[in-house]
Amino acid sequence: MSEARLKLITALTYLIIVIVVGVLGLMYFENWPLLTAVWATIVSLSTTGYGDIVPVTIGGRIFMMILIVAGVGVVAYSLGAIVSITIESQINRMMGRNTMEKTIRALNNHIIICGAGRVGMSVLEIIRGENIPYVLLEQNPETVARLQVEGIVAMAGDASDDEVLLRAGIQRARGIITALSQDPYNVFVTLSARALNPSLHIVARAERQETVDKLKRAGADRVITPAQLAGQRMATAMLKPASVQLVDTLFATHNIEVQIEEINVVPGSPLVNTSIRNINRDDSNVIIVAVIRGDNIIVSPRANTKIEAGDILIAMGSREDLSRLESSITTAMPE
Repeated sequence: MSEARLKLITALTYLIIVIVVGVLGLMYFENWPLLTAVWATIVSLSTTGYGDIVPVTIGGRIFMMILIVAGVGVVAYSLGAIVSITIESQINRMMGRNTMEKTIRALNNHIIICGAGRVGMSVLEIIRGENIPYVLLEQNPETVARLQVEGIVAMAGDASDDEVLLRAGIQRARGIITALSQDPYNVFVTLSARALNPSLHIVARAERQETVDKLKRAGADRVITPAQLAGQRMATAMLKPASVQLVDTLFATHNIEVQIEEINVVPGSPLVNTSIRNINRDDSNVIIVAVIRGDNIIVSPRANTKIEAGDILIAMGSREDLSRLESSITTAMPE
């Protein structure tokens, strides 16, 4: 429990105790009914002092004097605590928001994740595991506050709002994943994102199959239907369990032994016009399992297959070997 919340609970507890003691004491000394005792206690503690109801017994008057002296102090403390906590909370929220916005403004070539539901959080786990810069957009401010405490770069706002997307740095982002639970919102986000950044890579979620074409027309590069993928995965797990185990090994976020990586062959890369055998060497421990060339996918390319500019190589190996390969390619490229 936070210190601010503990202080608030303590103040409210003291206030309730004083009110209860005051009501019971006046009922005892003055023999007043419950409602009258409550009225007199509240009026006395608030220092309003209407004077319509006053104690007449000696014991009641002494009790009322003690109640006013002690109770007013408790009320002042409680009100002060509430005001202090409110102001402190607002200041912390403003400072946290400014810090987060400063962090987001410094991001470049990052990925924007829309939605902190089950799908969005699964996406976030993988993105964070790959140490890729990101921003998580979520409409619920309480959820965003909780995620920020956990060290997650999150921002509150409606992802379909152009202003929110601009604040998330969409013009500097490499891609956006819209994982909202309702298809219309995913369509809106896709339309807005494509208009704000025509070169953005957009991956969208679709709950219904009929929404897939709409999302593609809206500008999504790839549309994922979680229900369909789950059904295919479950069927494959039953019919081909070994294959599913291999996929789990390749894509598990905690796995460090085997990884799959994409290598973009840009013009001027030292890989252009070389053969696949130059990578699939015995000492490299990296295997090129596929080559994506335009709309064609070359699976298990032959050793003499020539690499062309614009190819995307799908490489498999350990994280360390893949990083070493990428570093060697980058180092060999001319300035």
